[in-house]
Amino acid sequence: MSEKKQKLLNLMRFWLFGTFVIVWAAITAYIGLFTNKNAWTAIMAGLPIWGITAVLCVVWYFIYRWWLGRQPDEPMAMDLHTEGGETGSME
Repeated sequence: MSEKKQKLLNLMRFWLFGTFVIVWAAITAYIGLFTNKNAWTAIMAGLPIWGITAVLCVVWYFIYRWWLGRQPDEPMAMDLHTEGGETGSME
C-alpha cells in the first residue's frame, strides 16, 4: 500500500475512533443525566448502542481499506534535481 493510501487509512481510523468516543460519551451522558440512573446502569443500558456503533465502525474501516486497495497506486513523481541543484537526466 502506498504512503498516500496509508495516510488516508490512518485518517479514517482516527475519525472512526473519534465517532465511537463521541457516541459513547453522548449515550452515557443522556442515560446517566436524563434518566436519573447510576453510572453502572447507564453503561449497561448503552452497551447495545455502543456495540452496534463499534461493529459499524470496524466494518466501515475494512470496507474503506478494501476500496483503497482496489484503486491503482499513483506512480512516484520523478525527482528531476540532484542534491547539488543540478538537473538530472530522465533515463
